[in-house]
Amino acid sequence: MENNNNLQNKPNNDEVKISKKTLYLIGGIIGALLLITGIYFAFFKNKKDQKEVVTVSASANDSLNKIKKDSADILKDSVQIVKDGNDEDYGEEGSPYSEYRLIAQSLPIASQKLNFGDKVYIDDVKSTEDSKLVYLQNPEIIKDATPYTISAAYFINDYRFDEYKKNFSLPPFSDLAPAVKKILLDKNYSDGNRYEITQNADRAKSSVAFGDYDGDGLRDVAVIQDNNEKQISHLLIICTNKATKMPYVAFEENYSDKMKINSFSKGASVFMNSDEFTNSPLDGVILKGEDVKIALIYDKDLQKFKTYHQE
Repeated sequence: MENNNNLQNKPNNDEVKISKKTLYLIGGIIGALLLITGIYFAFFKNKKDQKEVVTVSASANDSLNKIKKDSADILKDSVQIVKDGNDEDYGEEGSPYSEYRLIAQSLPIASQKLNFGDKVYIDDVKSTEDSKLVYLQNPEIIKDATPYTISAAYFINDYRFDEYKKNFSLPPFSDLAPAVKKILLDKNYSDGNRYEITQNADRAKSSVAFGDYDGDGLRDVAVIQDNNEKQISHLLIICTNKATKMPYVAFEENYSDKMKINSFSKGASVFMNSDEFTNSPLDGVILKGEDVKIALIYDKDLQKFKTYHQE
C-alpha cells in the first residue's frame, strides 16, 4: 500500500521534462514576438520620421516659393510705381524739360512779352530741331502751365547764355539775327581748330559783311571767325532759305591767315579768271590777307561759290 502511495506521489520525469520544454518554447516565442515587435516599431517609426522631414521640407519650399512670388510682386509693383510716377520722381536728370533763354530782343506771346535773356522751359521730348514746345512757367511746378510752339531760332540753352552774350556784345555781331548767331556758336570748330568771334571792336568791323550772295533777293551774311593762337581764320557764308526764311550755311572755308572781309555789289568790277575786269553777276565777298586778295562769287549754273584771285 505504502509503496503504491509512494509511486503515486513521485513525479514523473517525463512530465517534468515536457513542462520545461514547454516553458522554453513559450519563452522563445515570447522573445521572438518582442524582437519582432521592437523591429516593427523601430522600422515604422523611422519611416514616420522620414515622412515628417519630407513634409517639413515641402513646407519650407512652399514658403520659399511664396517669398519669391511675393518679392516678384513687390518688384513688379515698384517698377509700375516708378513708371507711372510724376516727372519729379525721375529727378533732374530724368526730367523732359530744359531751361532755355530768349536771344531775340523781344517776343510777344499771347498777352505777354518776353525780353532778351528771359528764361523759359522747353519740352525736349515733344520739340523738334526747328520748333520748340515752350512753357513760360516751370511745368513741373505749375501743372496747368500753357505750352506754346515757337521757332527754335529764338532760344538757346541756359548753360550757353553767357557764351552767347560774350560773343555777340559788339556790333555788327549784336545786330545779327538770333538764328544766325546760333549757327555761329555751333560752327566754331573745323579741321581740328577751334574758332571764336572776335572781341576786338576794330576787328569786328572787318569780320562781317552783308549782301544777296546767291541772288535770290534775300539778304545773306558772311562772317569771319578767328583762331588767335594760330593766327588763322574760318569763313562762313550764311544764306537764307526763301521758303522758310531760315538761315543755313552755304559756304565754309579755312584760311591760313587772319582774313578781313567786305562785300561788293552786283556789277562791280572784278577779275574772273581773266586779265580784264568783269562785271560781277551777283553780290560777292572780298577777302584780304597779308599776301592775298580773293573774291567769292556764286555761280548759278554750277550752283556753288567760286574763288577768284584779284592780285
